[in-house]
Amino acid sequence: MFPGHVDEIARVRDFVRALLQDHPTVDDAELVASELATNALRHTHSSRDGGMFVVRVNDHGDRVRISVADYGCEHGWNGKPASSDPWSEHGRGLVLVDALAKQWGVTPEPVGTCVWADLATFTKL
Repeated sequence: MFPGHVDEIARVRDFVRALLQDHPTVDDAELVASELATNALRHTHSSRDGGMFVVRVNDHGDRVRISVADYGCEHGWNGKPASSDPWSEHGRGLVLVDALAKQWGVTPEPVGTCVWADLATFTKL
């Protein structure tokens, strides 16, 4: 669980890197967690006073699931990346997640929403 402050994104990256260390997906997992946590802060109540978000990392052998649960928001979301101007400074986080993940999705939580991404685990032969 992380407080809803933008300076926590660096802690999220450190948290994921510490959990996965030498895992084959560590770099992608760190980036995905950072993007999902940033979205939780940018688009939900997680960044409000007293807000928080939860980062989960689960290794399922053939995949690693990164998930971020937020405090929800007023407007509905269809679970698809917003189209963005390619020159815009913002708006490409979920496009990156989509490119890196085997699959990703959105699941309702009791208080908000959980956005998750599964990263395929590649083993060397």
